[in-house]
Amino acid sequence: MSITRLAVLLAALAAAPAFAQAPPGEAPRPAATAPVAPSAFARAGPPIVPVREVRETHHGVEVVDPYRWMEDMASPEAKAHLEAQDEYARAQLARIPGREALLARIRELSAANVSITSVAIANGKVFYLKLAPGRATPVLCVRDGFAGAERVLVDPAKFDAAPRRAALAWYHASPDGRRVAYGVALGGTEDATLRVLEVAGGKDSGVAIDRARFNAQLGWHHDSNAFYYARVPEGQREVAKRNAGIRLYRHVMGRAAAQDEIVFASGVGGAREVPEFVYPSLVVPEDSNYAYAIARNGVAREIALYQSPVKDLAAGSPRWTRIVTFEDGVTAMTAWKDDIYLLSHKGAPRHRIVVLKASKPEIAKAKVAVPQGDSVIVSMSLAADALYLRTTVGGLERLERLNFGVAASKTPEFVKTAFDVAMAQIVTHPRRPGAILRTQGFMEAPAVIAVEARTGNLKNTGLQPAPAADYSAMDEVRLYAPSHDGVKIPVTLLYRKTTMLSADNPTLLIGYGAYGISMAPTFDPTRLAWLERGGIIAIAHLRGGGEYGEEWHRAGYKATKQNTILDFIAVAEFLIQYGFTTPRHLAIQGTSAGGIPSAGAMVRRPDLFAAVVPRVAVLDMLRMEFSQNGPANIPEFGSVATREGFDALFGMSSYHWVKDGTDYPAVLLTTGLNDPRVDPWQAAKMAARLQAAATGGKPVLLRVEREGGHGQGSTRAQREEELADIYAFLLWRFGVPAFQVAE
Repeated sequence: MSITRLAVLLAALAAAPAFAQAPPGEAPRPAATAPVAPSAFARAGPPIVPVREVRETHHGVEVVDPYRWMEDMASPEAKAHLEAQDEYARAQLARIPGREALLARIRELSAANVSITSVAIANGKVFYLKLAPGRATPVLCVRDGFAGAERVLVDPAKFDAAPRRAALAWYHASPDGRRVAYGVALGGTEDATLRVLEVAGGKDSGVAIDRARFNAQLGWHHDSNAFYYARVPEGQREVAKRNAGIRLYRHVMGRAAAQDEIVFASGVGGAREVPEFVYPSLVVPEDSNYAYAIARNGVAREIALYQSPVKDLAAGSPRWTRIVTFEDGVTAMTAWKDDIYLLSHKGAPRHRIVVLKASKPEIAKAKVAVPQGDSVIVSMSLAADALYLRTTVGGLERLERLNFGVAASKTPEFVKTAFDVAMAQIVTHPRRPGAILRTQGFMEAPAVIAVEARTGNLKNTGLQPAPAADYSAMDEVRLYAPSHDGVKIPVTLLYRKTTMLSADNPTLLIGYGAYGISMAPTFDPTRLAWLERGGIIAIAHLRGGGEYGEEWHRAGYKATKQNTILDFIAVAEFLIQYGFTTPRHLAIQGTSAGGIPSAGAMVRRPDLFAAVVPRVAVLDMLRMEFSQNGPANIPEFGSVATREGFDALFGMSSYHWVKDGTDYPAVLLTTGLNDPRVDPWQAAKMAARLQAAATGGKPVLLRVEREGGHGQGSTRAQREEELADIYAFLLWRFGVPAFQVAE
C-alpha cells in the first residue's frame, strides 16, 4: 500500500496497541526485537580517554562527571583529544563504500541551484544575499528595482584569512540606500568586524569595528549619516561572562570609531534594569520624534522597550524611559510617527497586537489592533496600506493583513498564497503600500513575490531563479502522533510518491522543540539525495516550539522539557507502529537545542533507533550555564542554582543519563571548534561517555569541523561534506548493501 492511501490504513489500525513507554527516570524497557548491526566495527577503536572524576553535590544530589577536564578548551590536551576523535571519525566515514557517490550527488544538487536570502529595499534599491554556483558563501548584491541589473557589492572571499574562510554575518542598508553596514566573520566564529560600503561606487568607507557580533538588528539613523551597533566588551577572561554587558554605540560617518559613544547600556541615559546578558538593538523610525532601544534578556522571547527623544539620541545623550517591561509579554515592536505596534502574548497565548501613542506610551491603556485569533501571530510588518501578519497553525503558515485607509477593517483578511509554504520574510515600509514576500516550502520552490496593495494579487518578481532541483516525484503529508499524555504532535513526512508502507523504509526523524521556534518549511535541494533513494524524512513539531503559540512553547520549557523528549519518542513509535519503518531503519537527528530531544530519546529508548545524529548539540545541561553562551540560555532552560532548576536540567541532560553496559545505537556527533553557541566540549564529553559505556560494538564517532562553528558562515563545501557523512553513516547502519564496510 502506498503512503498516499494512509488514511485508510490509519482508520484500520486506530485500535492497535501503543508501544510501551518507560516513565521518566526508569530504565528503558527492552525492545521486542533488537536492531541487528549490519556489520561488526572491526577497525582500531577511538582514542583512549583519561577519566578524572569530578564529584559535586547539588541540592543533596551527588553528580559525577568523568570528563570535566575537557571543558578547558584552551588546554593542549583537550584540543589534541578533539583532533584525535575527528581523525578517527573521518577515517571510519571514508571507509563507507557509497559515500563518494553520495557526495557527488549532493554536490550536483547543491551547485545547480541559486539561493536568494535576506532581501531588503531602501529608496528603490533592492539588496539581497546570493549564493550562486561556484560560490563558497553568499555575496551581497544590489539592483535598482527588481528589473535592474545585478551588481555584487561585497564578496566576503576577499576577507579570507587562510585557513579560515570569511562569511557575511549580517548587513543593513541605510534608509536612503547610499550606504551598507555589514559584518564579516571568519571560520564560523560569528565574531564579526563591522564595515561600511558606499553603494554608488562600491568604495569602502574605512570603518572597521571589531567585536560587533550581535548586530542582526543594527539600526541606522533616519538621516543615513549615523548608525547604532552592538559591541561585546573586550577583556572578559571568564568564559561564562564573555557575552555579558553588551552595549549599543553610536557611529557618525566621517568620524573615527574611537570616538563612538555608548548610547544604551545599564545606567546610560537613565536606562535601568537592563539585564547583564542583554541582546540590545535600536530603532529610529523615520518621521518620528522618538527612538527606541529594544532589550532582550538573553534568548528569552520577551523584550523590554525604552524610549528617548530622537534629538537627544542624535546628540549622543539619550534620555531613556522604559515603556514596556519583560512582564508585559511583548515579543516584537514596530513604530511609525506617533504609533507603536506591539506583538504580545500576555493574556493571549496565540498573540495579539496592541498599539500605543508614542507621545503617551502607557501600555495599560494600549488599544487592541488585532485580537487573538485561532492562528498564532508569528510576526508583523507595517506598510502604508496595511499591517501584514505572518500567522501559523501547527507550523502551517498563512499571510494575513489588517487594512488601513478607505478599506480599513477591524479584523485581518487572508491573502491567498501557496498552501505549504513559509513566509521566510515579509518586507514592507510604512511609506510604501503592499509587501514583498520571500516564500519557500519543503518541496515548493522558493520565490520572491510582490503583494499588490489593492487586490492582494501576487506577482513573482523574478529575483529568485527557479531551482534545478526536481521534487515532482516526491510528496508531503501532515500527520499527528499521540504523545504520552494524549497530546497530538504534528509530523511532516517527505517521501517518494511510490514509497510503500513496507516497514523497511530508511527514515530520518528530525526534531527541535525550543525557544518557541517553529519547524517552518525550508527548501533544500540536497534533501533529494536522501529522498530519491527511497528514504523518508520526518519532521516532528515538538512541544517547546511555537507551532501553537506560547502555550506550546511553555509545554516544553524548563520543568516541562520532558514533554519535548517524550514527544520525540512518541513520534518514533508512531512511525514504527503504522508501518513507515522499523527500529533497524530509523535514525533521529537534532541540531543545537535539538540535542535535548534526540539524545534524550536515545538514552531512554535505545531500542527504538539504529542511529542517532546530535549536530552541534547541547548534551550536558548541568554545565551549560557555565559556558560562553550558557548564561543567556538560563531564561529558556533554567539554572542549577535552584532545586527546581537542577531537577529540570538533570532530566534534559542526556550526558548524565548514559548507563554503563547499554546497547546504544550507532552515534555520529558533530561539532565545530569555533562554535560560539554550543561549546565543542559538549560533544567531546558525550562521545567519550558513550564510547566507554556502550556495548554491542556499534560506532560512536565525533566529527569536528576544525574551521567551523555552529553552522552560521559554513561554506558550501563544508555543508556538502557533512551531509554526505551523515547520510552515508545512516545508510551504513541501516544495512543498505551499497554502503556496507568490508571487514
